[in-house]
Order: sequence, then structure tokens, then C-alpha cells
Amino acid sequence: MERRQPLHWTADQLFVPVTKSWRLNERMYGALTGLDKKETVKKHGADQVQIWRRSFDIPPPDIEESSEFNPAKERKYAALNKADIPKTECLKDTIARVMPFWEETIAPALKSGKTVFVAAHGNSIRAILKFLEGISDNDITGLEIPTGRPLMYKLDKDLKPLSCSEAIEPLKFGKYLGNLDEIRAAAEAVKNQTKVAAPAGGAEDSKIMSVKAREIFDSRGNPTVEVDLCTTKALFRAAVPSGASTGIYEALELRDGDKTRLLGKGVLKAVSNVNEILAPKLVGLDVTDQAKIDKLMVEEIDGSKNEWGWSKSKVGANAILAVSMAVCRAGAAASSMPLYQYIAKIAGKPTDKFVMPVPSFNVINGGSHAGNRLACQEFMILPVGAGSFKEAMVIGAEVYHNLKSVIKKKYGQDACNVGDEGGFAPNVQDNNEALDVLMEAIAKSGHSEKVKIGTDVAASEFYTAEKKHYDLDFKNPSSPAEMKKSATQLAEYYKAWLDKYPFVSIEDPFDQDDWDAYKHFMSEVGQRVQIVGDDLLVTNPTRVKKALEVGACNALLLKVNQIGSITEAIEAATMSQNAGWGVMVSHRSGETEDSFIADLVVGLRTGQIKTGAPCRSERLAKYNQLLRIEEELGSLASFAGTSFRNPK
Repeated sequence: MERRQPLHWTADQLFVPVTKSWRLNERMYGALTGLDKKETVKKHGADQVQIWRRSFDIPPPDIEESSEFNPAKERKYAALNKADIPKTECLKDTIARVMPFWEETIAPALKSGKTVFVAAHGNSIRAILKFLEGISDNDITGLEIPTGRPLMYKLDKDLKPLSCSEAIEPLKFGKYLGNLDEIRAAAEAVKNQTKVAAPAGGAEDSKIMSVKAREIFDSRGNPTVEVDLCTTKALFRAAVPSGASTGIYEALELRDGDKTRLLGKGVLKAVSNVNEILAPKLVGLDVTDQAKIDKLMVEEIDGSKNEWGWSKSKVGANAILAVSMAVCRAGAAASSMPLYQYIAKIAGKPTDKFVMPVPSFNVINGGSHAGNRLACQEFMILPVGAGSFKEAMVIGAEVYHNLKSVIKKKYGQDACNVGDEGGFAPNVQDNNEALDVLMEAIAKSGHSEKVKIGTDVAASEFYTAEKKHYDLDFKNPSSPAEMKKSATQLAEYYKAWLDKYPFVSIEDPFDQDDWDAYKHFMSEVGQRVQIVGDDLLVTNPTRVKKALEVGACNALLLKVNQIGSITEAIEAATMSQNAGWGVMVSHRSGETEDSFIADLVVGLRTGQIKTGAPCRSERLAKYNQLLRIEEELGSLASFAGTSFRNPK
């Protein structure tokens, strides 16, 4: 329950003395507190809910002791006697709570000649107005009080209100300050807010009115798809990312292929497919039917398949995903929920408690993301020892800036330029050198006890299928023989890392088709470290199922654009979590300012996210959204920390 505080002042004072009281709090709505109105109506019926909300003397059921919304759990009430904290209230109860404050505090101030300003919730104001105006029990429940509109009373020496010719019915004594037409409109708006109607087959504000796509540009200057979806309620926008290192089993990202325009990377075909193929069939559908809409787009309108499932090769995964994300945002708004809570709801996760993820910061770039000789694509830091997401961000930023100073000292200013994902790409000669530089920066930051290391090897980038070897110096045309390793030798190479460095996660250690190598590695080190499938799994439920059967890995990298719809992404995540796997939500190297994955990781409770270094605004858009979510949730959120693989 939000609190507003009463303020008292006199005109000749240079300061405003403040008296705070919980007695001016909003009415306690008992078991209805914090619940989605539509779901409550569906469960109890519109008439019953209307009685609970508007009756003078019939309160809703008591709030449960275990409810996250129980005010007795809030620290701000710690000093109160538990018996004074209501478990439910009707308006009659609220009046009984408010009026003693009037008698004890407000009335004496008025009698002493002071002017008193009261800032309180609507039902607390109703209690005072019922007393001043002499409004009946039946009529007071229908009194609408415009939010934020000052209402002035002049009282005689006995505190009886003086009549006012400018009072708006049903008031006889109170005068609103401001334009009366605007005040009447504001009162009507409040009245409409309190209406409770039974949900009937898709309310108008959840119907799709229009869908429009456009070509925009991602963080690497490449075209991508953005969609605006309109309901009668608002416009909802979503933009899809694009990867540089892509698995061959990813759903099809549709490009134009016209080499005379944008090097063939244009997405005008995908945009046209949204506007001309998808949009006409989506108009009129209910945005809260996420699974139904995704299935329509993927299976019926597109319908293309390969051995691993729905490939989206007709309409394009980038076209379908942009719409799917926009539908999800619209569904959250139609359900009056934050996006993360709505995602939790449609995924079957708890909607009363949430887990903030451990960020996996990509701070040193190699592989396809950099021009140095590093074979591994990413080296990451994970502040698992932090106590909150915000602290994890602070640690990540401090390690990042210390890393910059270490790199500048060792390799010069030019080495401090950042890559696609905000990480540094120093001219190191091999993986071990990069790890030593990173360990030095972590130690210099003072966070050695709180930071672990992860890597995205992206081994498919340097695997030669014909020779069945992995070239750890693949960017060097004269790569020596000792740098070319078999799967078994590469596994030993990784095991030496685990013995020397504080690794907790290794992503794509082998080629996307080298199932035997994954299985062997899992049997060797699966209990010690998280082995993440990215190119191996491509967020595809069918490939996740095979990996489970083979015993290939123990974690999924969740990239929504690999599979192409929110429903399929949720399915892959849920399947992985049910198997006891970790799930790391991930960005792509070509990103936009869209922060959808920040809400996704909280809604799915995966406990870990990688979305680049604490640098570049398209990366910080996600991290900053997570800071906002953590602030909003307060005690309703816990930080995954060392339990990031299987958060509770």
C-alpha cells in the first residue's frame, strides 16, 4: 500500500512542519490487494467484487498471512502493534481508523487558528468529507474524488463548514481549486477506474487494431526489424537483434540478399511479410492469447519445417519474433501487469516472488567479435558474490575499468577500443594470456572473492569438420600444428583452465554437431562447471530434448531470436529448468535499445543473463532496466548469487 503523508502549515512560517500517520493510509482491500482485477472477477464474479470494493460495511476476505502484500511484512510498519495493522477493511473500518487522527491532530491545529493541508488517499479523504458534509453511509461510497485536485473548506470556530456557492454536487461546502470542467472530467475518470466488469471474450483494450513493421538499424549498423502493434489502449513496440556468430540450426533470419543495397543484409522482405502477410490475419485477435498468436504465425501462416522443427523460412524468424515480442508487451499492459510479471504468468512461474539474475559481463572479446588472435569469442566475469543486482553492476563496472587500465598499461591506448558488445580486444596472443590479464584486473579491483569467470568458446567457429580438429590459432594463416587439437585434447585444455582459474561456466566448448565430445566432457567435468549449449541448442526444444537424451550439457543459452517466438523460447527454458539445467538469457552481438530480455530473465527466474560489458547504451539498456525492476520489486526479489544455475 502506497503511503501519502499529511502536511500542516501556517502562512507565516518559513518551513512546513510535517506530521506523519499511517492512519491516513489507503483502505486495506484484504485478499483483493495486489491481484489482477480481471482474474479476481473471473474467480469471484463481477457483482461480488463490486460489493467488496464499494460496500460501506462489507469487507473483502482477510489477506493471508503468507501474502507478499500483507502490510505486516513491511519494514515501515515494524514499530506498529500488529493488532493495529488491518487484514481487510470496508469503508466503515477506514473511517474508524481515520477519524481519531482528525480528533487528535487535525482538529486541535484548526482550533488554534492554523491552516491545515491534508494529503492522503481517496478513502481517507472520504472519511473526513463524510464527517464535514454529513454524507450518508449509502452516498459516501459513490463520492468520486479527483486525484491531485485541491479541495478547500472554510470552517467556523466550532469547525462547522461554511457554505460555498462553488461547491460541486454532491458536496455542499467544499470548493475545488482549478477549472471546474476539468475537475468534473477528472472525477469521471476516477469513477471509470473503479468500475469492475466481468471479462468477456477479449476486452476491447486487448484487441489488435493494427500491426506495422519497419526497417531500422542495430548496434553494428545492420538492418533489423521493428514492429509497432496498436490496441485501443496504446502502441507497443519491439525490435529484434541479430547475431554475428550464428548456429546453422537457428531459425531463419530473413535477409533481402540484394548485394546492391546494404550488402545484401536489408530486411525489406521481412518487413513486407509483417505488413502484408501477418498483420491482416492478426487484427482483431486478443493480445493475451500469446501461445495462440505465436502458433498461428509459426505453424499456420509460415508453416515451414526442417528436421528440428518450425524453421520460419517463409515469413522469417525476425518478422515473427518482432510481432511476438510486441504481442507480449501488449498482453502485459492488457493484464495490468509489468512485463516481467506477465511473462512469469504465461510461463507458469510464481508471480509473487522474483529472482534477479547474476550478470555475465563480456569484458574481453575474441573469435568472430574481434581482430586479435584470440580463438575464444568471449571471456566474462560473473559477480556471484554480490548481495544484489545493483551491487553486481557496481562490481562489474569496477572490474571493467580496472581491466581498461591494465590493458592500456600492457598494450597501449589503442587496445582499449571496445568491440561489438563493449568488451576489450587487446592484442593478446592466446587464451591463457587473456585470462591472466583478466585475473590481474579482478585482483586490482579488490573483488577477487566475489567474482568468477565464464567463457563463450564458440568452438564451431574454428572447427574443421574434414580433419576433425579445432584450431586455436585459426586467425593465423600459418597456424602451427600444436594449436590444432582433437576434441579429447581440447577437453584436456579446458580442464587445465578449471584447475588454474575460477571458472563457473563454459559455453559452446565444441562444434554444434560434435555430440560425442560434449557427452565426454560432461562426464568429466559436468559436476564442476556449467556447460552451456548455444550453437548446440539454438533455443530449440527439439535440440534441447536430444541434448538431454545424450547428456551433452547442463545449461541452455536462451536467445529468443534463435527460435523466433516467445512461446517457443519459454518452452525451451521450461524444459531445461525442469531437467535441472541452468538457463542463461542472452543478447546478440547486433542489438537494439529494446530491453525485452531484462524482463524475460526476471519473469522466467533463470538467475543469469549475459548482455555485454557495462559499456555501450544498447547493452546498458538491459542492465539499467534490471536495476529499475529490482528497485520496483524491493523485498519481493532476491538475488541469484552463487545459486545462479538453479535459483530458488
